[in-house]
Amino acid sequence: MHYLTSNFNLMESNSRWDNLKKNHTLIDKNYNGLIISLNKKNLDNYNFFHFIFYIDGSNFDQTIKELKNLIQIIKKNKKKYFFLYFFNNFYENPIKIKLFNDQFLKIKFDLDNLYVKNFDQNTRKIFSERNRIFIRFPFEIKFINFISNEIKKNIIFFSSKPYKLIILDCDNTLWKGVLDEDGYENIKYGGDDEGQIFYHFQLYLKKKKKEGFVLSISSKNNAKNVWEAMKKRGMILQKKDFINPKIDWNDKSINIKQIINQLTLRSKDCLFIDDNPLEIEKVKSQIKGINTMNVSNSLDILKNINTDPRLFKHKILKEDLNKYTQYRLKSKFEDISEKSVHSFNFYKKLKQKIKFEKIKDKNLDRALQLFNKTNQFNFNLNRYTNITLKKLHKNKIYCAELISFKDKFGDHGIVGAYIIKKQKLSVEIIDFVLSCRVLNRYLEDLIIIKIIKDNLNRNLSILYKKELVNNMLIPIFLKKNYFKLIKKNKNLHKYSINLQNNSHEIENIFR
Repeated sequence: MHYLTSNFNLMESNSRWDNLKKNHTLIDKNYNGLIISLNKKNLDNYNFFHFIFYIDGSNFDQTIKELKNLIQIIKKNKKKYFFLYFFNNFYENPIKIKLFNDQFLKIKFDLDNLYVKNFDQNTRKIFSERNRIFIRFPFEIKFINFISNEIKKNIIFFSSKPYKLIILDCDNTLWKGVLDEDGYENIKYGGDDEGQIFYHFQLYLKKKKKEGFVLSISSKNNAKNVWEAMKKRGMILQKKDFINPKIDWNDKSINIKQIINQLTLRSKDCLFIDDNPLEIEKVKSQIKGINTMNVSNSLDILKNINTDPRLFKHKILKEDLNKYTQYRLKSKFEDISEKSVHSFNFYKKLKQKIKFEKIKDKNLDRALQLFNKTNQFNFNLNRYTNITLKKLHKNKIYCAELISFKDKFGDHGIVGAYIIKKQKLSVEIIDFVLSCRVLNRYLEDLIIIKIIKDNLNRNLSILYKKELVNNMLIPIFLKKNYFKLIKKNKNLHKYSINLQNNSHEIENIFR
């Protein structure tokens, strides 16, 4: 939920605010109650706070004072997000402008949970001295539409699920020109001309990789020539930066399907970037739900990437920074898996290790990410806030644990979580989520076995809420002999769970 307040009368009943109200935003009724609005109740009930500051010569000192108090509140509430929007109405007074800038810069705006926008003189035409005097609203009424759109951009940004995979074409996408026709010496990359766009695009993609976005390639080229061009032209991106690249003369949609399937991702979480509109249409027609970006006009490349909210992450966790490594580990597993006949002995040779840990403050962000972002292997699709998850964790009838996973290839990090509700004679698994990167390695089986053995004297069951986003992988898992359907009401299914004879063989895999 979002909370909007200011140091002037917002006229919260005005219908022009309806656009924001539909986006779960409460408009503050107190028109000069900035600090009052940030009482404990508001801080507990909301996660996102938006503040609009109107500043002129008459309220400058008071605004700076309130701002300093606000910064202290922001520092104490690191898991909340704060947006500050400044409108300064003293453009004719250079002394006051300098004083504002000096005071403004003295306050440290380097907090991870603070976002600041200072609007320039282009917004001057929306000020209204008449409205300021008579209704304590210092703007023309159309200002409500203007600021609503600005705030809505931030709401969309924070509610958008980032892409997991970015698939790239090569020619006229990673560089200007056709490699197999022009040669690596003549393609445009870097320098002082149009090649600068592609240099900065690759720089941007490298940054996205470090933030946890996975990069791959689907391009009609000679693979040897592509890697040679990257190396000899000293490009930002090199062969090691891409997972499962497909560089050949096959149909791009076929290659992209293979990339997505090998990484166990949904097409909805993938972005394909190409300069050829025909290729984009072919891919869209063959891969339902995939996202695409047309960069046929190279001058629009940087503009396009900066306006797609799914290319941004408002919070980057340790798991995000390791995402590339984790998908590389999955790729190594897939390589040997395709060449081997699967058996318990095969999995035992992988030296798989699993660790369970309680949800705590230090891993709370990862727990929220798993419950709120995982879809395919998420039994109930329950979404949590840090407040609701903390309350649940403190309740003794619930047990919530996270699961970390390692194998001979490396550390996969925290990959899953479950929540159980305990009664005197029964235990119900109300949440069970697992990253698709580690599915079908008996990890999901071991978690069930562990829960069973921890609760041997109670009847154990699990709830499954069947939706479009989780109706592929979970039904396959539920066919195993642990589960027996005992109740069904529309899309909500309840299964009893019992230990199976081969449980010791599964446990041996992880020893």
